[in-house]
Amino acid sequence: PYPATRSDKMIIVMVGLPARGKSYISRRLSQYLSFFYGVPCKVFNVGNYRRQSAGAYQKADFFDPQNERAVRARTEASVTALNDLAAWMEEVM
Repeated sequence: PYPATRSDKMIIVMVGLPARGKSYISRRLSQYLSFFYGVPCKVFNVGNYRRQSAGAYQKADFFDPQNERAVRARTEASVTALNDLAAWMEEVM
């Protein structure tokens, strides 16, 4: 292994079933890396983007892949989060 440098860029993506600890682990990992290594970190939670644009409470059919309106809304949330991530990476690094 090589030593990490401030110019190294890393993106960690958490994917999984709802309510399994992805957000918790992401926040804790971010805190750990920031505190012990001084690494600039930020968590981009696509679920938060989705809740902001489509509302906090959605029926189960919102997650149905056949629901084209919902697919567009979820895709838009993902793209917005990815764009924010890319902008942050350019800004910080």
